[in-house]
Amino acid sequence: MQTKTVITPCGSIVGCVTDYGASFRGVKYATAKRFEKSVLITKYDTEQIALEQGVCCPQMRAYWNEEHRFYYQEFRKGKSFKYSEDCLILDIHVPSDAHDCPVIVFIHGGSFTGGSINEMQFDGSAYTKRGVIFVAINYRLNVFGFFADNEHCGGNLGLYDQYTAIEWVRQNIAGFGGNPDNITLMGQSAGAMSIQTLICSDKLKGKVKGAIMLSGGGKRGAILPLSKSNTRYWKKVVKASGAKSFDEFKSMPTEQVWTTWKTKHAIGKALCTKPVIDGDLVKDAKYVTDVPIVFGTVKKDLLPPVLNHMARAYARKQKRKGVPCYVFSLTRLLPPDNASFHSCDLWYALGSLPKSLRPFTEQDYALSDEMVDRFAEFAKTSNPNVKGKPQWKTYSSKSDIKVFD
Repeated sequence: MQTKTVITPCGSIVGCVTDYGASFRGVKYATAKRFEKSVLITKYDTEQIALEQGVCCPQMRAYWNEEHRFYYQEFRKGKSFKYSEDCLILDIHVPSDAHDCPVIVFIHGGSFTGGSINEMQFDGSAYTKRGVIFVAINYRLNVFGFFADNEHCGGNLGLYDQYTAIEWVRQNIAGFGGNPDNITLMGQSAGAMSIQTLICSDKLKGKVKGAIMLSGGGKRGAILPLSKSNTRYWKKVVKASGAKSFDEFKSMPTEQVWTTWKTKHAIGKALCTKPVIDGDLVKDAKYVTDVPIVFGTVKKDLLPPVLNHMARAYARKQKRKGVPCYVFSLTRLLPPDNASFHSCDLWYALGSLPKSLRPFTEQDYALSDEMVDRFAEFAKTSNPNVKGKPQWKTYSSKSDIKVFD
């Protein structure tokens, strides 16, 4: 294995030379104690060896067999993962001879309860081949990332992790040949919802140039204040664990904490394990922004009419604010079973079709190439139009929606 070493303000990091440049995997960007905000790493004690995939936040598949589940078959079949609360890592994929490259920071989805950057679809090589540095981040999930009892923890720990990761990238990406002043956020599902929230935060104002949101975001009222029902739910979780105090719950074994959350009140879990208005990172329910946006859905998403309506309503809001918003719809049905489902856009938007077990055709590869070309151009110029392809207009009416088929 041929290695490459870069020097950053944090210290030296050793990655692996690839066909397209270099890959640095499992790079630590922060530390965090349980139920406390993450702390940005500014200096490593030793040289960082970033040759293998890092760990994931503990989640369902860490404890339960998931081989019968659809998303395991689609994105994780045959892969193995390691889990730890010490999961604040990122992967960095860099072009050959990178210099002042635009940067995409990708935030994965998973309903704020699962997911990781180690799945097959999160391969950044399609972007590095186009001169873009691709960074993918892990963050805390479920009870570890969104516990919020208001007394001991105000919530949004997973969002703070994402914000901290972006700060790490801004401070260190120049060492990899990236431009810290040209960062585009990209995310899918819960990752897109996170991005919608982050780009409206005063803390991130002026720090990113654009956002690409896939199958998520655009929802008004998605982030609400921390309510009494939220805090009651989390206090019930602590009580159900058998802990006599929050401090005792905080020190319990990882699996016991996760299992208590997982088995306690399914409706409450779904409603309360998510970002909230905390008065700091998320000061209010604002959901439109001043950075250019690419926003899209897939044909048979979870609630396609609702999501499509949300996309158009969000784009209209952006237009009234004078901010470019480009809307798309992925209508392509995946072979061999003519499938369309929530998250199927990842294969195309990330250019990772070769990693899939599906028998994708030349048409699929051509479609993916166009999507990646346009998104890479957006990362470079804040405009997804490329030479030789039909114009993609900023959203003004339904006829301006770009259809990828």
